[in-house]
Amino acid sequence: MTEDIFGVEKLSDDLKKSAGLLTASQARYLVDYYYKIQDDRIRAAGQVRSSEAEEPIDWIDFVYRQLFALENRIKSALGIYSLSTELGHWSRSITGIGPVLSAGLLAHIDITKTAHPGSLWRLAGLDPTSKWIGSDAAKKLVAEKIASRGKVSKQEIRDLAVMSNRNPVLLEKMAVSYNKKDGDTKVTTTNLAKALARRPWNAQLKVIQWKIGESFVKVQGKKGGKFYGEFYAQRRALEEARNDDMLNEVEALAKAKTVGKSTDAYKSYSLGKFPPGHLYSRSKRWVVKLFLSHYHHVAHEIHYGKPPERPWIITHGGHSDFIPPPNWR
Repeated sequence: MTEDIFGVEKLSDDLKKSAGLLTASQARYLVDYYYKIQDDRIRAAGQVRSSEAEEPIDWIDFVYRQLFALENRIKSALGIYSLSTELGHWSRSITGIGPVLSAGLLAHIDITKTAHPGSLWRLAGLDPTSKWIGSDAAKKLVAEKIASRGKVSKQEIRDLAVMSNRNPVLLEKMAVSYNKKDGDTKVTTTNLAKALARRPWNAQLKVIQWKIGESFVKVQGKKGGKFYGEFYAQRRALEEARNDDMLNEVEALAKAKTVGKSTDAYKSYSLGKFPPGHLYSRSKRWVVKLFLSHYHHVAHEIHYGKPPERPWIITHGGHSDFIPPPNWR
């Protein structure tokens, strides 16, 4: 196609310059929109492939081409944005982390608000102890644990945070954000319940970390992809050995009660073992947590001028090791 009525075939110099000046909010929007367009483009391509030979597909093909062009233009813009910082350059040096994933990390992670790797794992939805309880359960918990209906004390906020496995400082800040008047710092049971009901992780960042894990598995055989790829392979071998030794029996049998009995997964769970898909997900999450620990380390050193005071530790091969970030000083 030679004509592009939507003007998405080429980024102008002004748009290229603007891409390097995107705010975090704008970058988050573009990353999210990129994946939506990608899904639509894939569906359009499927529609073109499934059409019968005699069926006219001009408009479907036209839509597919426009989506493909816009998808790539947004990718180019996010590539410029991701290379506008030292942290973006480092993440792009990792095989499997392209312009969109790198831009997503930059846009969603604020190192000043993630004191340690654990807080980053939680933000990305990788803390299994972090539960989303929802509105009804939050209201019930607040009503049961806090007798007053006026201002809630800081001690009550801390107690409730401990019970719900939440950060008391962030929980209080979130509750205050629901006050209608600027400068009003009072926490009431109503806005505390609203804060408690909110999802305790970043949904978009959770999607990004999942995509990173998929990418690491795909590139493990490519040049430059061996670092995280080899750690994934090692972790997968460890998980399979644990599974064969029946070390997952209690958890697997409990899981068997939550899945359909006609599924392949049930066959494994009912025998006290995790199915292959479960082992794949566990191994992939482990290597993503390793990468996010590296990301935190590099981000901290860039922002504060020094590495974290207490280096992150991750269990590996039966013992705890500090694994330094690749491609970093």
